[in-house]
Amino acid sequence: MRLEQALDEYDKRRKKAAKEAEKIRKKYNKRLEKKLREVLKRIDSLERKKIPKNVDENIRKIVTAERKSYVTSLRNALESIGDMDDLGKRLPDLAKLHVGHGRYLIILFEKDVYAINRLLKELNEDYVRYYNELVEKGLEDIRIREILSEEKTLRRSIEELTDEIRALQEKAKKKRAEIEESRRLHGLEELEAEIKSLSARIRSEETEVRSKASKLQKPVKRLRLHEAIAQEFVRDSSVALRKPEEFISLVKKIHPGLEEKYRKTAEWLIDNLEERARRIEEERKKLAELEERRDEVLTGAKGMEKELWELQRLIEERATELKKLRSKLEHLERELDEAISRLEAALGESIER
Repeated sequence: MRLEQALDEYDKRRKKAAKEAEKIRKKYNKRLEKKLREVLKRIDSLERKKIPKNVDENIRKIVTAERKSYVTSLRNALESIGDMDDLGKRLPDLAKLHVGHGRYLIILFEKDVYAINRLLKELNEDYVRYYNELVEKGLEDIRIREILSEEKTLRRSIEELTDEIRALQEKAKKKRAEIEESRRLHGLEELEAEIKSLSARIRSEETEVRSKASKLQKPVKRLRLHEAIAQEFVRDSSVALRKPEEFISLVKKIHPGLEEKYRKTAEWLIDNLEERARRIEEERKKLAELEERRDEVLTGAKGMEKELWELQRLIEERATELKKLRSKLEHLERELDEAISRLEAALGESIER
């Protein structure tokens, strides 16, 4: 049997079952009205009965209060019952009254209380029979059509979201290509390589000069010279590069008095420092120019980088939404399988989707 045919057949059976259930409700509701009138009559009778004269005054007071509470609570509970479904909701309250009345009340009005309790017990038994008959006749609402509709909507949403993600990914791909093309056109890779090479050369040359100069720190310190350049040099050998002319003058001054092991270093500095310092300074200026050019290229690409980042963020958000939708679809598919299995069991036939 095809699914749509099976659903139509099940709908017919449910309508028929609903009519039969309505007959059951009418039958039991009619019986309920009669039973409720009987209980209320018993309550009225209990309320009117007089307490025997030979009862202790304290017991009289207790029974009067207890009867008033019992009668009021029971009457309120019963008067709120309009049909069998209401009865089912109030059964717990009635059960409490059934067993919770005071010991003095049952001692003095045993016949009346037991009569009421018997009728309450019959109401409970009627409800059990009513419920069982409804269950036997009733057919559950198997929400297959609703599930199929939800599933269709969900699949459409998944398809639309998948298309959106694909479009965003294509945009991101193009944006990456634009960024790469911009870098290529502006020679960014070559700039980075040149900056790296020049930075390494400057560090190497500075290290060589400072290494040579630092060898003279100890003898200069021992000489206890008062010149500012001498005191500054003792603290920091890089002053040789910052103030090469002053430093060379200092070296020339101390050269004659230096030990043999320091003289070659002093001579190298006298012969080479000025040229090395000039070259390092020129290379630093060139490095600054290269870094400025690189920063200009990067600044121009920042707008595109920001757009790419925003696209990637949107792709991640949509991917998370898509994952949730697919998980929901899996849940719906399992729910549909279970619902169709219940439908097959109810009809006694296998169903072709």
